[in-house]
Amino acid sequence: MLRIDRRLILHLDWLLFGLTAVLLALGLMTVSSLVPRLGLRQLLWLGVGGGAALVVLSVDYHTLARWAYAAYGVGLLTLLAVLALGRAAQGARRWLSLGPVTLQPSELFKLVLIAVLAQYLAGRQGERAGWDRVIVPLVLAAPALLLIVKQPDLGTGLVLVPVVLALVFVGGARWQHLGLLAGLALLCAPAVWFLLHGYQRERLLVYVDPSRDPLGSAWNVIQAKITIGSGQVWGKGLFGGTQSRLAFLPERHTDFVFAAFAESWGFAGAMGLLLTYGLLTLRGFEVAAGARDSLGSFLAVGCTVLLASQALVNLGMVTGLLPVVGIPLPLVSYGGSALLTALGAVALIANVRMRRFA
Repeated sequence: MLRIDRRLILHLDWLLFGLTAVLLALGLMTVSSLVPRLGLRQLLWLGVGGGAALVVLSVDYHTLARWAYAAYGVGLLTLLAVLALGRAAQGARRWLSLGPVTLQPSELFKLVLIAVLAQYLAGRQGERAGWDRVIVPLVLAAPALLLIVKQPDLGTGLVLVPVVLALVFVGGARWQHLGLLAGLALLCAPAVWFLLHGYQRERLLVYVDPSRDPLGSAWNVIQAKITIGSGQVWGKGLFGGTQSRLAFLPERHTDFVFAAFAESWGFAGAMGLLLTYGLLTLRGFEVAAGARDSLGSFLAVGCTVLLASQALVNLGMVTGLLPVVGIPLPLVSYGGSALLTALGAVALIANVRMRRFA
């Protein structure tokens, strides 16, 4: 039976949970207004995610980290299973069907990778910083990134890159190491073009020139911009949106949920949502700075960067500032695996905060 020391409850981060609750409520309202049956399913996933978050809170993060390498091995096997046995949809093979439940292992693996890198880097604190602070984390991340991009799931791979780099940076890597790494990345960047699928190349070309295919690959972004603009200052109300409710906007409850939200709540609501994400990010970094040890700090940094980078990539994609890569808005978009991962990240940050004085 899971138990939480009553003394730890005094250190629960109510601000972090409050900001998370605001995002969850806004997302649930938006999804329910667009597709009511999916709103009910999202509520069920929220119950499952809440239970999983409680488990994460109940176990000391040091204990969780000790299982990181075992979870890493299982996670890689699961990613391999996706390529062999996974369910395909919209040209990608990213999901495993477990009876009536469908999970996306690449989403859940984000937390596993953070835990593995945090455990490794924390174990090297006190030693002289060398290339091991850069090379080993990259070696640990590379197999997962390759398997995820192979699905293909370029969005998840893109989000994991800043997470790995942030942990390498706070883990003690030297500036000259990071500079050389950045130079090598720039030299290798042109080769990435030839590794992309045809539709991924088309998305990049459309990003540069949206008029290239306005009725095809550029349709999502064009409609997203129209939807956001139609909300004007105060929005059309929760059930008053036309672009999203009449299905002009594709993927309105998942990848492009921000556009639907902006149509309903306008510029004022969109700014409020961005402010909430900003405060959540600042709170996560504050917890990391006040952690009692390097392991807690690295876990909090990794989870915070994960939530922040995923939000930034999604918002950039929806507004046309970044190419379309297909990634949900954390805690707001519909999706069970994505919700479980986001709640797990918040719970890990809260876990570190709870045990700051323990």
